[in-house]
Amino acid sequence: MAIFSWRKMGNCLGHCVIRPPFIGSCIRFPETKHEEVLQVVKTDGKVLEFSNPILVKDILVNFSGSGIGLTKEAIEHLPPSYELKLGNVYHILPPAPVISPVVDREEEASGGVKRIKVVITKQQLQQLLTKEISVEEVLLGLEQKSSSLDSPRNWKPKLESIPEGFE
Repeated sequence: MAIFSWRKMGNCLGHCVIRPPFIGSCIRFPETKHEEVLQVVKTDGKVLEFSNPILVKDILVNFSGSGIGLTKEAIEHLPPSYELKLGNVYHILPPAPVISPVVDREEEASGGVKRIKVVITKQQLQQLLTKEISVEEVLLGLEQKSSSLDSPRNWKPKLESIPEGFE
């Protein structure tokens, strides 16, 4: 006489056949899930499972700088608004390498380019257009004017000492 039973064995179901004198043999079957899940494989190999679709950005909250790809070798990261679908396996990818911008050597030597806004009078504009004064002279005049405006802020009253009442 044989006894058949299904037993839970970790994440597998086992079909066991037990015969007297109670020597049994078991066959393990992967546990079938009634509901599909989506899996996200972390860089350390551990697997996160989700029973509902989820956006990439919701997973990446806990993985700063990383991305999610369709394969472990994916070059491009999925966009943050991409919805991960049930039944698929996704991979957390390491942060994308930072590509430094190419800087022109001349621009680097001159300290780069800076944009500024300048407010000038109509008279100064006319002088600039007729080349009576240079841009440098206008800027120098503005710099001197702004430094003279700063002086009142730095002004401190000169106080005479007040004698104490020790008399």
